[in-house]
Amino acid sequence: MGDPAIRCTVEDLLYRYAEALDDGELERWPALFVENGQYRLIPRENHQKGLPVSLILCTSRAMMEDRVVAIRKACVYTPHVCRHLHTNVRVGEVEAGHVEARANYAVYRTTEDGETVLLSVGHVEARVVLEPEPRFERMDVVYETFRIPGLLVYPI
Repeated sequence: MGDPAIRCTVEDLLYRYAEALDDGELERWPALFVENGQYRLIPRENHQKGLPVSLILCTSRAMMEDRVVAIRKACVYTPHVCRHLHTNVRVGEVEAGHVEARANYAVYRTTEDGETVLLSVGHVEARVVLEPEPRFERMDVVYETFRIPGLLVYPI
């Protein structure tokens, strides 16, 4: 079941992650990862089969920072806001200052005209470093929604 205090720590990290993305403050996103942290947005089928093909793959914080620059300067997409919901947060036992965590997610997107749609659902599998401050060492966002917008350029 894991320590409730550790679960609270992981939940707070997930909520700060969601807040950075939802508030449009993408520059805060990479700082939630360790320097050599990994982020993958991967379809459920590939994840289950152990296939590495991902919609987004960043293997370091520097790659995440490059993704933010690309989103800000080079990408064109319909203006919108998102809201992330994380539920059913589970954590394992702490081992050598790390903890494995899992949570379900849903992301809603609202466009300028006020229409809200479900953008993506799935789950997150993460490895969190607890000291000196909690950060993601690895985050796999395993999406189950097959109809992802073709211009998806930002993290979920």
